[in-house]
Amino acid sequence: MTELTREQTIQLITTIVARHGCSIRELDVDNYILDIDGPSEAREACAKELEIFLD
Repeated sequence: MTELTREQTIQLITTIVARHGCSIRELDVDNYILDIDGPSEAREACAKELEIFLD
């Protein structure tokens, strides 16, 4: 399997965040910073899915 490009990674992160009804407050892929905003249950679900994807 090939590694995702930086753009593909950003697009997938954006999709996951939007799917849970959250929004991105800050995203710095190079420094592994992602700050999301939304209802607490949505943020938790989003974080769990992102953890699986980014692991």
